[in-house]
Amino acid sequence: MTNAKMRSPRGDRRGFTLIEIMMALFILGIVAVAFTKVVRSQVRFADRQASAKDARDISRSGLNALLTDIRMVDADSGIVMATRDSFTVLAPYAEGIVCGSNGANTGSVIALLPYDSLTYAEGGYSGYAYIDTTTTGVAYQQRYQYVKNSYTPVKLDSAPTATSAPCRTSTDTVSIFKQGAVLVQPAIPVQSRYQAAMLVRYVTYSFKPSATIPGARGLYRRVVNGPHGDEELVAPFDTGAQFRYYLTDGTKQSSVTGASLNQIRGIELQLDAKSDRTVPGSAKPPTAPMKTAIFFKNRPLK
Repeated sequence: MTNAKMRSPRGDRRGFTLIEIMMALFILGIVAVAFTKVVRSQVRFADRQASAKDARDISRSGLNALLTDIRMVDADSGIVMATRDSFTVLAPYAEGIVCGSNGANTGSVIALLPYDSLTYAEGGYSGYAYIDTTTTGVAYQQRYQYVKNSYTPVKLDSAPTATSAPCRTSTDTVSIFKQGAVLVQPAIPVQSRYQAAMLVRYVTYSFKPSATIPGARGLYRRVVNGPHGDEELVAPFDTGAQFRYYLTDGTKQSSVTGASLNQIRGIELQLDAKSDRTVPGSAKPPTAPMKTAIFFKNRPLK
C-alpha cells in the first residue's frame, strides 16, 4: 500500500475570489447606471414630445372653435366689442331664404337651409339679417340689413303663411322646407323676398383664469342670451395669448372702440398654449406658440 496523496474528483479548479466578485459587481453597476440614464433620457424625451403635442392640440382646438362663429361675421357691423382679451361678434347660426310675409304682415317666413341642430339648440337669438335690395339708386347690393330684437322666432314645420312661389308649400318642388322654417318679426320688406337671410346672435370669446387648471388661462365662449353662460372651451394658455384686429387702413390694433369697430375686417389669434404638466427636469411646462388670422367672409361691396 502506497502513501499517494488522494485527489479530489474535481481536480485543482478553484472558485472566484472576493476581489473578482467585487470587480464584476463594479462593472455591472457601471453598465446598469449607463443603461438607466439611457432609459430615463428616452422617457423624458417621449414625455417632452407628448407634452408639446398636448400644447399644440390645445392651440388647434381653440382655433377650430373660433372658426365657426367668426368666418361669417359681417364686416360692416358684425363686431361690437374688441379688446386684447375678449371680443363679441354678431354671428349667424342658421341661414335661409325669405319667403314672404304672413297674412297680417306682422312678420316674415324664412325657409331654413340645413343647419347644425346642436348649434341651433344653443339658442341666444338676438335678431335676423336679410339682403337689402331697396337702396335708392342702387340696382343690387350684397349688403345685410340687421334687425336686432328680442322676439323669439316661431319654428314652423312648413311655410303655410308663404303663399307665393317658389316658397309656397304646395309647389315646393325643390324641398326647401325639409329643414323647417321660422316666422320672424317685424316683417322683412317685400323687395327682399326670395333673398338670403340668417338668424343671428351675440357670441363672446375671452381669455381669463381657467376654472379647470389652477394658475392657467382658459379660452371661454359665451352665447349672449343663451342658457349656458360662460363655457370653458380649452386650457391652459400662456399669458401671451391674445387677440388683435385688422382695420381697413392696414393697421393692426390690440383694442378697438367706438366707430372704428366698423373698420375691423379680421382678427389675429395669438393662441400661445402650454401643456398642463411640467416635464421632470424642466422649469416650466412646454409651450406651443401659434399665430393665425381669420378674416370675415361677408365683406361689403364698394
